[in-house]
Amino acid sequence: MITHRITMARMHFGFNFLLLIAATSINGNQPKTVPTVGTLTLMPEEEMAHFVNKSRMVSCSFTDPEVKLKWRNPKNVLISETKGRVHIEEKGSTLSLVFEVIARSDEGSWTCEVDAEGVPGVAVPLRKSFKMIVYEPISFRDTKTVQTAVEDKDATIRCEVKGHPEPSVSWNFNGQPLFFTNNGRYTKLADGMSIRKVVQSDSGEYTCKAFQVAATGSSFEEKTIRLNIKHKPYLPPWKSTVSDAYAYVGGMVNLTCEATAEPPANFSWSANNKKLTPKSHIIHTGRHVSMLQILIKTSSLFGKYKCEAKNELGSVSQEIHLKEGSKPDPPSLFQLRGVNSDTLDIDVGATKSHDIPPDPTTVIGYRFELMPTDEYMKSRSWDQASRRDFDVADGATYLLVQLIPDTKYLIRVAARNAAGLSDWTEVKEFSTHPLQPHGTSGASGSHLPTDVCFKFLWLLTAFPTALSITRHRLAAMLLG
Repeated sequence: MITHRITMARMHFGFNFLLLIAATSINGNQPKTVPTVGTLTLMPEEEMAHFVNKSRMVSCSFTDPEVKLKWRNPKNVLISETKGRVHIEEKGSTLSLVFEVIARSDEGSWTCEVDAEGVPGVAVPLRKSFKMIVYEPISFRDTKTVQTAVEDKDATIRCEVKGHPEPSVSWNFNGQPLFFTNNGRYTKLADGMSIRKVVQSDSGEYTCKAFQVAATGSSFEEKTIRLNIKHKPYLPPWKSTVSDAYAYVGGMVNLTCEATAEPPANFSWSANNKKLTPKSHIIHTGRHVSMLQILIKTSSLFGKYKCEAKNELGSVSQEIHLKEGSKPDPPSLFQLRGVNSDTLDIDVGATKSHDIPPDPTTVIGYRFELMPTDEYMKSRSWDQASRRDFDVADGATYLLVQLIPDTKYLIRVAARNAAGLSDWTEVKEFSTHPLQPHGTSGASGSHLPTDVCFKFLWLLTAFPTALSITRHRLAAMLLG
């Protein structure tokens, strides 16, 4: 019995001795005792929110620097890559998790753990996790700043707003808030808004406003969209489909055709069912207007002219009856009534009858041409002259403003009626006065006193369109 106990003790000693030898062969000359408890540390440890496309690095370390560490993603998959968008970097006793470019899919819990495999005393891996919160800033995807709709059709304005947390969206139209009701014309959509049966007045600026609220703050973005309504051509409200125009043999007439359309209309002219082309006629065309210019060489050019405006959605036409009128006489009076440093007040003897309806021979306005004498002497031509047109007013004088002080001007005038312009008057030369300091009086004669001139200039600034007024009203305002 005693012999058996001694034998068992020797066997137990031999087994422990073998373990010691094994430990020594693994860890060096001296046996190493691996602690069963240690501290796992993350840096930074706090939970943080990050925006997509930003970067982040989290370091993990353990009390024993010789213990191996590893990282797992929110799907519990081991991270082994040492390069790439998400990878690990080992430096000394620290294993770092690196996000070069954060993506929305990175949101979730990321875990660092001790590699317990082959480590005595650590049966269950020690772990520590951090939660990655990923925000996506507001963006407007595939949102064009100019969009189109068709008149009388339902329209959709695209404004796809993305972000996390999901933004709330509101709309403005030409600066005023839009309200969405169950039975209204406006309906809010996941990727924009819709308008039922759009009309031309629906064209304008729509502002898509996105507001995002998160735990760490809030953000606001907006995008303005121009909505153009495609529609067939329309004549201006003041234009009729049939109108009259007048000219005289030897004169020139401009026949004008206007039509608003989206897309802009193509204009065409015809006379007696024969198409007129730019090769044989002078035709000027703009975005919503076309002008046919005719030199009346013979009376055969009087008659009916037709203008058609057409786009992909429809067309509209206007008929103009060109009738023979008479050439007006030039103004019988042409004299200077007043002057200061930048204004000439011209009297052409304008009269307007209020009792008799105007006819094609009635003078309806005047055209002035003027240019500095020195400039005219260089070219001997009126091609570069400044042109000012005025409508007729009973007893009015006409103010030629924004002139150069202390400058001689050559001026001529023509009367205008429905058929065209008269011959020019004789050319006259008038001079503006030099600039004078405030408070000094000018020379006697036809020039206005200085204090009156300042009132006069103030009136021009306050009422820039009132360039022709009766002499009595002008005097009353200036001296008032």
